[in-house]
Amino acid sequence: MRKLSTDLPILNRRKFFQLGALSVTGGWLTPLARPLRATAAEKVSPRGSAECVIFVNMVGGPSQMDTFDLKELKTTPANLDVRTTKHGLKWPYKLLPQTAGILDDLVIVRSMGAWESTHNLAQYWQQVGHGFSSARAKEMPSIGSVIAYEMKDKGKSSDFLPPFVSMNFPATGQNGFLLNEGFLDSAAAPLSMDLRNGLDVPFVLPDEYQSRFDSRMEFLKAFDTGRKVNSDWAPKRFLEWESFTRSAHKMLKSPEIGKIFQLTADERKRYGSNAFGDACLIARNMVKAQAGTRYILLNQGGWDHHGFIYGTGEGEETLPGKVKKETGGVYALSAQFDQGFANLITDLKQTRSRDGSSTLLDKTFVLAMGEFGRTPGPLNGIQGRDHWAPVRCGVFAGGGVRHAGRVIGATDEQAAKITRFNWQNNRPIFPEDVTATIYSVLGIDWTKSLSGTPSGRDFVYVEPMSGTNFIGSTEVSELFA
Repeated sequence: MRKLSTDLPILNRRKFFQLGALSVTGGWLTPLARPLRATAAEKVSPRGSAECVIFVNMVGGPSQMDTFDLKELKTTPANLDVRTTKHGLKWPYKLLPQTAGILDDLVIVRSMGAWESTHNLAQYWQQVGHGFSSARAKEMPSIGSVIAYEMKDKGKSSDFLPPFVSMNFPATGQNGFLLNEGFLDSAAAPLSMDLRNGLDVPFVLPDEYQSRFDSRMEFLKAFDTGRKVNSDWAPKRFLEWESFTRSAHKMLKSPEIGKIFQLTADERKRYGSNAFGDACLIARNMVKAQAGTRYILLNQGGWDHHGFIYGTGEGEETLPGKVKKETGGVYALSAQFDQGFANLITDLKQTRSRDGSSTLLDKTFVLAMGEFGRTPGPLNGIQGRDHWAPVRCGVFAGGGVRHAGRVIGATDEQAAKITRFNWQNNRPIFPEDVTATIYSVLGIDWTKSLSGTPSGRDFVYVEPMSGTNFIGSTEVSELFA
């Protein structure tokens, strides 16, 4: 048979069945019923200022003193090209030149902290908004899954994209795992894609294959008589597979799907021509489509710089037998982040929503941060920095964020300790507060809880307690003031 010539990712029969591996359980657009009861602990007013959230997860923990809270230390390389911006900020133009150009659209938060200093536990807190409990780990849903559950009845009939999408999460558990829907049904599961081995995303069905695909689906329905069972007593896994099949079919049959995953060479070059840039492009396209996606976890791994955080410094060897590198460390990761993130913000800002009432950035809440910071002071014995929970930084944009170009909070001269909080609570901004803010911008009551979990304990969206301390978790309203 003649091989089709096309720039689109080709979906063959094997790849169609492999789609099951791209989602934890799959049921994106056809939710299954579960008897859960919701209650709210207190009366709050979620702001509902965004339709979608993009969380740029800088997996591994970037060094705050080299990125969003620059400090000129004895260890700071001279080639970071530190300059003062028009906002009065010291900024590493060598590392983040394009991000410097969008500072008018960002609020930088320097009064953030973490509860944990190990990747698995800190990533769990970042993705779930709760501390890890071995007794409840399997039933706890991630933030994206809670959002998918909340939005299950608010979608349009024309929606063809899943509500929760994750891209490029590290495949190993070294820096933590991608968390899924927990006790919620499969409709809340993430669609997980890994673009690090190339843009091989089997969702686009070329026109030439449409009729052949339809005939094969009809044959499958006729052949697989095991699917023809009463849903009232069918096993949960069977219903999940049926739900996944219908949802994947709707995605494949959408005439708009090619616009999401077909990336031009020029666009890829502008975004960096790498897996992170590709993910940023796809995230932009999903937001632009306004076709059901509400939460995108956009992951960039590699920030765990225990050694050679500055590469090997202008091509010089620092240890016998080590290969010389002029780049690497924070240079390489910052370059990828800078190009992808800055162009994502720029494109969202320059694109009008379909109804023309606002820009896509107005409708999209974007945040970027790692699970913790890096140790202050001198570099360690292998020229790197270790884990540091007391201080981490993040950037926020869009979705109602106001008076961008400013900074919330401050740290000491080494970025070791928060010296000014600049928000309603006189303490660090913890993962629970970030989680509450995410829910709030989407119009979700963060004090809500669900009963009917397998353990019998209520699942609280955002706990007011952390460990043994009452911290009064709440949204960071100062972002929107």
